[in-house]
Amino acid sequence: MLTSSDTNLAKSTTNTPDGGWGWVIVFSSFMIHFIMDGITYSMGDVYLEPMLTNLHFSRAYVSAIFSFLESITLASAPISTVFTNTFGSRTITIVGALLASFGFFLSRWWTNVYYYYLTIGIIGGIGCGLIYLPAIVSVGYYFEEKRSFAMGIAVCGSGLGTVVFPFVLPWIMNRFFSNNYKDALLFESVLIFLCIFFGLLMIPLPIEPSEQRRLRIKLQKEAKKQVKKTITNIENENKQAKQSITEHESVPFLATCPNNVINEQKHLPEDRRHTTISFQHVPHNILNGNVVNKTEHGWESLSHLSSPYHHSVLTIQSIPLYQGSLSRISLPNKLVDDIHLNEIKNRPRTKATTATIVVNKEHTEPLTESIMSSLIEQINLNLLKYPAFTLFTVSNFLSSLGFFVPYNFAHDLAKDSHVEEAHRKFVIMTIGFSHCFGHVVIGYLADLKSVNRLLLYNSTLIITGFATIIAPYSGSHILAHIIYASFFGFFSGGYVGLTSIITVDLVGINKLSNGMGIILLFQGIATAIGTPAAGAMRDAFGEHNRPFFWPYFMFGGFIVLSGAILFAIPFLIRRDKNKKKIDQLPSNMDILSHLDRNESSHT
Repeated sequence: MLTSSDTNLAKSTTNTPDGGWGWVIVFSSFMIHFIMDGITYSMGDVYLEPMLTNLHFSRAYVSAIFSFLESITLASAPISTVFTNTFGSRTITIVGALLASFGFFLSRWWTNVYYYYLTIGIIGGIGCGLIYLPAIVSVGYYFEEKRSFAMGIAVCGSGLGTVVFPFVLPWIMNRFFSNNYKDALLFESVLIFLCIFFGLLMIPLPIEPSEQRRLRIKLQKEAKKQVKKTITNIENENKQAKQSITEHESVPFLATCPNNVINEQKHLPEDRRHTTISFQHVPHNILNGNVVNKTEHGWESLSHLSSPYHHSVLTIQSIPLYQGSLSRISLPNKLVDDIHLNEIKNRPRTKATTATIVVNKEHTEPLTESIMSSLIEQINLNLLKYPAFTLFTVSNFLSSLGFFVPYNFAHDLAKDSHVEEAHRKFVIMTIGFSHCFGHVVIGYLADLKSVNRLLLYNSTLIITGFATIIAPYSGSHILAHIIYASFFGFFSGGYVGLTSIITVDLVGINKLSNGMGIILLFQGIATAIGTPAAGAMRDAFGEHNRPFFWPYFMFGGFIVLSGAILFAIPFLIRRDKNKKKIDQLPSNMDILSHLDRNESSHT
C-alpha cells in the first residue's frame, strides 16, 4: 500500500525534467545514433564494392545485406517496444548492444552472402533495433517543452556518424587491415559493444512503464508477505482455539447442569477454570445458519463452537488486520502464486478458510504476461483505427521505400556519373553533414509556437523527394552531387527528427512507444523492399546512360507522395471531432424531446 510520502514522491516525479540529467540522456542517445546509424548509413558506401568483388553476386543480392540490416532494425521495433516497456531503456540498450556486436563479430569468420543475411542482417538488425527505440523514447520521457530540440540534437548523431564513418573506415581498412573488409566488420563489432556504456547512463524516470511495472511488483511482493503473515497468524489462532476446545470437551461436567459447571470449576486448575467460564455467556452469533443464544447452556453450545468451520471464522475476525473477509484487501490477481497455492493445498483446509480467502478480481492486475500477449497489447494496433494516424503510417511506409536509396547507392551513382574516385566519398559525407544540421535547425523551428509542425514535416518530405529525383542528373562534377546531397541530407534529417514529435501530437506521449513501434514496423517492411528493388532496377538499366534514373525517379516520387498526402491530416482530425459531436446529438435530442413532452402535458 502506498503511503502519503510515496504518493507525494510519485506526484513530484511525474513531471518531465526538461533538462538536468536529461542532457546526459541526449548525449547517450547522440553517441548511440553516431555509432549505429554511422555504421548503417555507410554500409553501402564502404562495403558495396568490396563485397561485389568478393561475393560475385549482383547488386540486388549484395544490397539486400544492407537492406536487411536497416529493415530489421526498424521492423524489430515492436519487440523492442515490449521489452523497453517491461524492462526499461537501460537494460534493453545493453542487451541490444551485446546482440548486434555478436552478429558483426560472427560475420568476420565466413565469406558468404547468405551467411551475411543471418549475421549482419538478422542478428545485427535485431540488436540494432533493440538499441534504436530506447535511444529515441528515453529522450522523449526527459523533455516536454524542449522535446523537439533535444530530439534533434540526439538523432543528429546519425548525421555526424554518416560523415565520419565513410571517411575513417576506408582509411582504417587500408592502413591496418590491408583492405580486408572482414576485419573492418570486426572493428565495427567493437564499436557497437561500446554502446553498453551509453546504455548504463539511461537512468529511468518514474513515469516510464518499466518503472511503473517495477513499483507494482514491489507492492505485490509486500502484499504477498503481508497476506502470508496473516495466514500464519490465522493458523496459530486456529491451533490455539482447537487446543482450547479439545480441553473443554475432555471436562467431565458435560453431563450435568450449569450449576454443576460452576461447582466443577472450583476443582479445576486456574487456567482451565478460566477457559470453561468463558463459554457460559456465549454472545449471539449465527454459525452455519444456527442461532446460538447467550441463555443456552454452555455444554449445548460447545457442539457449535467445536466445529473447525466456526472457530476458523471467529479466529479470523479477531485479527486486527482483518475486519470482515480477505476479499476486502485489494490484492493482485496472481498474488497467490504457485508456491502459495501449494502451501494452501498442503495445509488442512476447511470450508471456512476456503470461502473467506477471496481476492477481489475487479481491482487486480496480472503480475506477469506472456511475451505474445504483451506484444499484442504494447503494439496496440487499435491506433490504426484513427484515420489521421493511419495516414501518417502510410506516409512513413512510402517515404521509407526511398529513404535509404541515396545512402546505399550514392557512391555507385557517382561512379556511374564518372566522378573522380577520390571525390566520391564526399557525397555520402555531405548527406551526413547536412543531415546533422537538418536535425538541429528543423528541430528548433518545430519548437516555435508560430510554426505549424505538420506543415514543416510535410515540406521536408516533399523537398527530400525532389532532391532524390534530380540526383541522376548531377553529371560528372562533384559539386552537383554535393548540392543534391545537401538538400537531401538537410531535409531528410528534419523528417527523421520530427517523426516521433508528430507521433506524440497524434497519439499523445503515453502512447509514444506504441505509436513509434507501429511506424518503425512499417518503415522496416518498406526498407526491405526499397533498397534491393533499386539495386535490381539499376542492374536492369545498366546499359542506359543514366542507369539510376528510374530507381531514383520512382523512389523519390514515393517520398514526394508521402509528404503530399499528409496535408489531409487536419481535415481527418476535424472530421473525427465533428463525428463525435454528431454521435452525441441523439442522446441530447432524446432529452429535449422528453422535456418538450413534459411541457406539453402540463399545458
